[in-house]
Amino acid sequence: MGSGHSSRQLSQLWQLPLLLFSVFLFGYAAYLFIDPKPGPSVSQKIESARALLKQQRPQAAIEPLNAILSQKLQPLQEGAARVLMAEAIEQWQKQKKISIAANHHRIIENTKLGLSFGIEPDVQMHRRLAESYEALGRSGEAIIHYKQAMMLDAKGSLAWQRHVIDLQLAHDDHDGAADTLDDYLKHPELAKSEQAWAKGEMAHVMVERGQFKEARQLLGDALELAGDSPDRGQFYYWQGYSAWKLGDIVNAEKYLRVARDDLKVQHPLDADAAWLLGKINLERREWAVANSFYSVVLQTHLDSRVAPLAKVGRGVCRIALGNDEAGLSDLQDVVKIVREKDEPPPRIREELAGGLKQASMLLAANGNLDGAVEAMAYEQEVQTKVGAEFFGRLGKLFERHADKTSAMLSDARPADRPKLESRVRDSRSKAGDAYIAYSRALTLKDDKGYGQALWKGIELYDVAGDLPRAINALETFVNERPDDEMTPDALLRLGQCYQAAGLFDKAIQAYKHNEFRYSKSLAASKSLVPMARAYIAKGPDEYGKAESVLRAVLENNPQVTPDALEFREALLELASLYYRTGQYEKSIARLEEMTQRYPQDDRMGQLFFLMADSYRKSAILLETRIAAAKSPTTQPLTTQPIVAVDLPEATAARTERLEKARDLYDRVIDFYRRGPAKDLDKLYLKLAYFYRADCVYDLGKFPEAIKLYGEAAFAYKDDPSAVAAYVQIINANVAMGNVQEAKAANERAKWMLRRMPGDVFADPNGYSMPKVYWEGWLKWAGDIGMWK
Repeated sequence: MGSGHSSRQLSQLWQLPLLLFSVFLFGYAAYLFIDPKPGPSVSQKIESARALLKQQRPQAAIEPLNAILSQKLQPLQEGAARVLMAEAIEQWQKQKKISIAANHHRIIENTKLGLSFGIEPDVQMHRRLAESYEALGRSGEAIIHYKQAMMLDAKGSLAWQRHVIDLQLAHDDHDGAADTLDDYLKHPELAKSEQAWAKGEMAHVMVERGQFKEARQLLGDALELAGDSPDRGQFYYWQGYSAWKLGDIVNAEKYLRVARDDLKVQHPLDADAAWLLGKINLERREWAVANSFYSVVLQTHLDSRVAPLAKVGRGVCRIALGNDEAGLSDLQDVVKIVREKDEPPPRIREELAGGLKQASMLLAANGNLDGAVEAMAYEQEVQTKVGAEFFGRLGKLFERHADKTSAMLSDARPADRPKLESRVRDSRSKAGDAYIAYSRALTLKDDKGYGQALWKGIELYDVAGDLPRAINALETFVNERPDDEMTPDALLRLGQCYQAAGLFDKAIQAYKHNEFRYSKSLAASKSLVPMARAYIAKGPDEYGKAESVLRAVLENNPQVTPDALEFREALLELASLYYRTGQYEKSIARLEEMTQRYPQDDRMGQLFFLMADSYRKSAILLETRIAAAKSPTTQPLTTQPIVAVDLPEATAARTERLEKARDLYDRVIDFYRRGPAKDLDKLYLKLAYFYRADCVYDLGKFPEAIKLYGEAAFAYKDDPSAVAAYVQIINANVAMGNVQEAKAANERAKWMLRRMPGDVFADPNGYSMPKVYWEGWLKWAGDIGMWK
């Protein structure tokens, strides 16, 4: 057993050498697989990227540079990689012919990081930084780096200086450009053409500073030095510009035309020269010629800085030539440019405001008031602040607009009138707004103009029926200027506005304030009658206060003489108040005083009517008292206290008053022969016809009453009052025993009633009896035979 076990162990020993040999082979294979050569260093990779850039292969260089920058590097290594990355981005942009802001930011960032890691700056690095800053619009920083490049590149300093000068001029850094030009002209090696260019640019700076005479002299020197230099066109342009600024229009035009011949269309200043020639001709009102120059700019130099200005000029010319729509479209385009820019160039804003002003005036002169309003709205929008003159023009324009629209009302269809009337009110309210703004703008400059503009605005509000705006304007004035000489007038007007708005307590308060604070002013005296009217409007409880105010005007008031309008108005108002309260004798006395003092008053028809009706109504009161005296058990229909009545005297007084009333109604009818103008006068005339017949009827003069009722019914045959007149004709005939005439009158009344439309009886005040009532009464009269 032992020998067998040993033999088996020996038989397995061959596997050990085989295992060792396998391990050896695996190790050797691994050795062969691994490259024993060392890889390229970071410096070698950086040099490789630099070589790619020299071969104009920026994209190929960017990939390894990104890999390098992802590692942990030594400062100088990272600085070199950063600078190369900036160079690669710049080279890539130029190959693609693009200029992206984000890329310029990366160029600046990488270059600055490179410098911070110890890389020494060179000309190309400063140039690269300057160009990226310039592309981003950061001219100040760009100029710093251009000057650094200039210091490192003495041989190319002139070229660098010229570039700096161009950049300074492009960004309106005139002081900086002047300093750089001074340094440039100190170079002794300058050629004549270079001297000419520098003097021309110095003249440009002087032009921008407003030194036009000095600029013209320097430009003369530049032209002598220039020879056949291509800069001659620029010099001629600035000569023309300076001459224009100095008012030498003839030479300005000559130089500008020569400049365009030299510059040709390709030169940017050709746009400026064409625009300026357009402006010169626009100022001469040579619209077609100006338009042609502006069109040249917009056709060949659409991206030039003067293109928006040319569009403004062309818009004005088009309007002047009658093409309003196209002209306004041009102006709208420039308004949009200004609207969309956070800070539009002041020159564009100024030129646009002037063009819109001229356009609005041309449109208004041509009768296109809607277009003129639109242009003025744009004008206000584009200006940071508008002055008094603008609001004055705007007020006049809206006034004209309102008047023109108002004139259209007479020929307008009924369906269109409400819309037109609304436009009239709106235009007048806007005119009022403009005049109020105008007055505020004149506050510290022109007191007289301030007052005139204020009142103009308030009057326009009144005409437009815009009481809230009128009240607001007056309240502001009264509160802000209590010591102003116009404040009493403003308080009077404020009270009248309150009164028109139905704010009677506020109106009374304003009038009282005027009377108390400014008692010696004419406006305070004028406040009393409106105050009385405000009391009357509040109702019967305030009639006593109204009477006291009116009597204060008329009695023992040295400030108001009978010649004053206030005296006349107070007299009429007091007479009307007595009439309203049934104090007819007092009313008649005041009315007679008025007719004697003011025989030419155009309200004489109203005065005659009120006197006539006072006599008639006082006669009715006497009739009531007479009836009560004759029948003591009958209660009179009056609130007056019952007093003893002398029947013969009362009867005679009643007859006298009815006769006076009849005569005065005759005068009313005679006064209105030419036709009453106002609705109130028309009412007085109508009532005079019927009341006159009533007076004669009450006097028992039936034949004359029948005649007068017939005249009244004929004059107002389509009025329900005509039926009432025929009823009285029936009654008068019955009283006289004229049966056939009564029957005939009844039939005529029925015939008249049948032909009357039902709507004439629809009296919203309830003063007219309905048609069915009159039909019933006439049927009743015929059925019972009231004349039997």
